[in-house]
Amino acid sequence: MAEKPLNVLIVDDEVPLRQELRLFPWEDCGAVLIGEAGNGEEALQACGVCMPDVVVTDITMPIMDGITLIRELRKRYPAIQIILLTCHSDFHYVQEALRLGALEYLLKVSMEEEEMKQAMIKVREAIIKERRSLDNERSERRLLQAAAFGKLLRGHALNSDDWKPIELDGAGTYRLARLILDAPNASYIPARQRIQQTLKDRERSDPNWLTWLTTGENEYFVLLAQQQSEAQAVATLSGVVQALECCLKECEELPEHLVMVHAIISEPITRKEELAYSLAHTTEWKDALFYDGSSGSSVRIGRPLPLSEMTDKHAKELNEMLRMASRSSAYLKNCIQGDLPEWCSAIRIRPQQLKQRMLNWQMEWLKVHEGAELDGRGITQLMGAQTLGQMIACLIHNINEIESGGSRSRIEIRSAIQWIQANMQQPISLPILAEQVGLSPHYVSRLFREQTGDTVNQYITRLRMEKAVELLKRTNKKVYEIAEEVGIPSYRYFTVTFRNWTGVSPTDYKRNP
Repeated sequence: MAEKPLNVLIVDDEVPLRQELRLFPWEDCGAVLIGEAGNGEEALQACGVCMPDVVVTDITMPIMDGITLIRELRKRYPAIQIILLTCHSDFHYVQEALRLGALEYLLKVSMEEEEMKQAMIKVREAIIKERRSLDNERSERRLLQAAAFGKLLRGHALNSDDWKPIELDGAGTYRLARLILDAPNASYIPARQRIQQTLKDRERSDPNWLTWLTTGENEYFVLLAQQQSEAQAVATLSGVVQALECCLKECEELPEHLVMVHAIISEPITRKEELAYSLAHTTEWKDALFYDGSSGSSVRIGRPLPLSEMTDKHAKELNEMLRMASRSSAYLKNCIQGDLPEWCSAIRIRPQQLKQRMLNWQMEWLKVHEGAELDGRGITQLMGAQTLGQMIACLIHNINEIESGGSRSRIEIRSAIQWIQANMQQPISLPILAEQVGLSPHYVSRLFREQTGDTVNQYITRLRMEKAVELLKRTNKKVYEIAEEVGIPSYRYFTVTFRNWTGVSPTDYKRNP
């Protein structure tokens, strides 16, 4: 992969020297000139806007000199590397600048092109070294932060050790942003590395980004220092939403409505104890987006409209509406596309309760009216619907599939699923599964994905992780015993897989289920 060009800002009050530096072949050094300033004050303003990798600065300048500029850069933007341009008479200032953290100095009167190239090589080496060290430190801290967030999301209090990696010192004001990626796995999985790289780049370049982390698939949290107005915070997160949406859309051609990114911004946080409240607030929005997120990617702030529990009265109203519409498929589809979403939007039943009720209804309706069964893929898609619109589309799709005769699940795939569930403790591979059902591995792989929406490996992993979560919650078995029971005898591989699935290690989950 080609190296990313270094962004260079030049700072000098002498216009002829700035003109000379504009003509320097920065591309030959793997760099690009992104701006210039006539003094230190202008340079600081420019750094706040364009975040250069390296500042090439004079020492003697009006308003704010180079030494003061270096002090401010070390304080505000410590990742920026500094090259000094100096005269022979400035040498005592050069010593001070190097002590403050400048990387290299060049004499104006005798500066050669090759000297600048060598200085830029030194800059790149320093940046790579610092970034590698910082990335490792941040990655380790991110895992600890994710474990702490996982506990808070499950309603558990944090002890003093849990709080340490989160670094809310109580002296500032912060905001929490929750990024929800509404996209099928076919888009998210190939884009995951690019998405996380986008977040890493923003963390490096924006001093207001304190950290980002993930506690599970398709969801990220960002902790921001509150140095912006509410409108500026919304604008910042809008840019992030657009960038992540582009990452998802680049990986697979999908209809527009299948890829959305939502950012939920909390109210300002001044104390660490308020973090749990802010998480709960963003969780309210996560459920509310089922009704409010159908119009596309968005940035949300404030409180959502409240949701309702599914009461007996609601269940009776819903059942009666669907019963009255079940005279024919045409009436039923009109109801599902018209009266049903209108009723749902008005009542705002909690999404999981609504989807479970609709799944139960549709499975019963199929048995009574068509003598058919809903296949695994239909169930997965309905229960995985992220918006009301997606749920309605799944219901209509399932009815259409039944009418066309295309939804009856293959007996071989039903047999494969039953065999997997009965033999989860054993090593399972695609060839072994294919032999059990009497089909070729390639054909089983294609049919399995068509019928369930998952690959064979994805289905097996999900089944094993769900079983592991259940055992960790309800038994006192040791982690290695649970790993063996769910068919993953390698303790290390089980731990990595479990962390990827839940956001925390099995040991942490067992302590705080």
